[in-house]
Amino acid sequence: MANKTSTTESPKLVRASARQLRIAPRKMRLVTGLVSGMNAVDAIVQLQHANKKAAPLLIRLIKSAIANAKNNFSLSPEHLFIKSISTDMGQTMKRYFPRARGSAFVIRRKLCHVNLVLEERKKGKASKTKMSFLKKVEDKKEQTSENADKADAAAKKAPKEMGRHSEVGKTTEQQMKLSKAANKRRLFNRKSGE
Repeated sequence: MANKTSTTESPKLVRASARQLRIAPRKMRLVTGLVSGMNAVDAIVQLQHANKKAAPLLIRLIKSAIANAKNNFSLSPEHLFIKSISTDMGQTMKRYFPRARGSAFVIRRKLCHVNLVLEERKKGKASKTKMSFLKKVEDKKEQTSENADKADAAAKKAPKEMGRHSEVGKTTEQQMKLSKAANKRRLFNRKSGE
């Protein structure tokens, strides 16, 4: 059997991992979900503004993966995207806290492992997605401005179309007295429990 070679280049994957990090995996996953699928450089900027304990740990891991890509594969950091990032459970350290009557309360300090895979993508793919997103936003803005123009036109036409019914909002003194009496009746009915 002859091996078939494809003419298209497979994307280069760069791996990095951090093991036995002193943070619970549940807390780490909050931050890893934040940067999943982002450009590596943008992810670092995003994490610098995240107010979480896991953020500096993840910044170090991404910088390590970028250095691996630069030194081992001669890849440019601007073309690297986070293909996958996973957080796994590590060991659990047990510590004890004294409680009443000489008993001990177990404290479980959970550790985690983070695995990161970076992929090289050319700018063309990313810029197309950004353009389509921007285009959608612009289309929505145009639609809202058209809807606002239609609403303004309808508001201007409304009083003319109403004709003699345009004075519906005005009430006479007799109507006001009747409404006050009705409100008093409702108030007393409520107090009596009916």
